[in-house]
Amino acid sequence: MAVIRVGLIGMGRHGMRYAQHIMRDVQSMELYAVCRQDPLRGATFAREHNVRYYREYLDLLGDPQVNAVVVATPPRLHERICTTAVTAGKAVLVEKPMACNTREAINIVETTSRTGGLLMVAHTMRFNAVVQALEQRIDEIGAIHTISLSHRLEPPERDWRDDFAQGGGGAILNSGIHLFDLLRHFSEDEVRHVYCEASRIVYEELEDAFVATMRLRRSKIQCVIDVARYTGGRSGRVELVGETGQLMGEIEHGYGMIIRERRVTPLDITAQPHTVLSALQAFAQTIRDDVEPPISAVDGYQAVEIAEACYDSASSKQPVEIEADDDDEPVDDWDDC
Repeated sequence: MAVIRVGLIGMGRHGMRYAQHIMRDVQSMELYAVCRQDPLRGATFAREHNVRYYREYLDLLGDPQVNAVVVATPPRLHERICTTAVTAGKAVLVEKPMACNTREAINIVETTSRTGGLLMVAHTMRFNAVVQALEQRIDEIGAIHTISLSHRLEPPERDWRDDFAQGGGGAILNSGIHLFDLLRHFSEDEVRHVYCEASRIVYEELEDAFVATMRLRRSKIQCVIDVARYTGGRSGRVELVGETGQLMGEIEHGYGMIIRERRVTPLDITAQPHTVLSALQAFAQTIRDDVEPPISAVDGYQAVEIAEACYDSASSKQPVEIEADDDDEPVDDWDDC
């Protein structure tokens, strides 16, 4: 395949980032078609950039010239678009969260597996330069016993983030999902135990803040994740506490450090690549090489499963256990942690 012809479904603020990167920065991709519910804006963009315009995503997916699709719609639409797209033989890159609940996520996973399709989830924080720098140094701090992740964001400009009918959830699903994926990525383990408290500060309908403690299935790592989407600033902290040192990073402001005894050594973070661009490049490489994507539909499901457990815990005000897969070997001596 010389050039990957991409259909972009969803042209809001985030979708436009994908459009610009496909047109300017990814040589192996061509923005071939776009889908937007607003016909005036959609048709105007298509005319200005010489691409096809479809108001309905089914029409875009029916175009035989489209090789791959990027799904950047509100999460409530992800299940139907993704399952239809992989069934139509299109490679799919879907924005996080992959789905609003585990039922939808399982359907996407099973449809992708049954059709032999390619689906990658855009957990773009994995491509953050600070995250990658911490990952490269993780063996230098010994066995990890604590992981702490936090994200602070300003209230959203888009109404759907406070609209259950479109977003499927608030800060847990649409912001915390990044951190749930990072927790799995850094620990190389799955979450077993969740206790979560959520609150609403400025949102009218959905939660805009939460704090969750988690324990993992095969290790004794204790984990804390918290998100505040109501503040007048943005920050993101990653802290990995090991037996021989600590790694700390600030994902929004691009710096990190390794701490041993009383010595603090800055990490060499010379570049801050755009995470959306990096995700697109990884997606294109996956298509060209015909290999498994770096962030699979199963990864997307696992993150959604953690989010669902957080909602269950916050609602019941009780800890929630996530059921183990058959091949998991859980740690039994939690009382000794």
